[in-house]
Amino acid sequence: MEEKDRMRIFSKLDEMMGYVGELQGMLPERDEYLQDLISRRACEKTIEVAIESLVNVSAMIVSTEKLGLPTSEESIFDILVLNKIMPKECGEKLKDLKGFRNVLIHRYAHVADDIVHYNLINHLDDFYEFKSVIESYLEKHEH
Repeated sequence: MEEKDRMRIFSKLDEMMGYVGELQGMLPERDEYLQDLISRRACEKTIEVAIESLVNVSAMIVSTEKLGLPTSEESIFDILVLNKIMPKECGEKLKDLKGFRNVLIHRYAHVADDIVHYNLINHLDDFYEFKSVIESYLEKHEH
């Protein structure tokens, strides 16, 4: 992988973690979250862009490493797992995050705000795990 590609990936990871940090700083307790529309929408939008960054990093690796053409955004994670860039469990968590993002964007069945809050609280670690996995991969494949 060329250095410019590595730097773009590291930059996108930093962007993603910036969003995660913002979310951690703004995410209120459950009751306040349920009462405050502005907080809910801010948290939802922030997690959306964090997940988009995560998908973009994954796509950048698939592309720069010439691992094939994904058939969907979810298949990007399958490609990373298949090529042993990330463990299967991590890939599954990322697919779940991507699905959560779709639910937020499309407001499927008017998703319950308490479920959104639960997911916001309980899936932030997935971003840290992803960052660690990708950084480890990039460090092992330095040229």
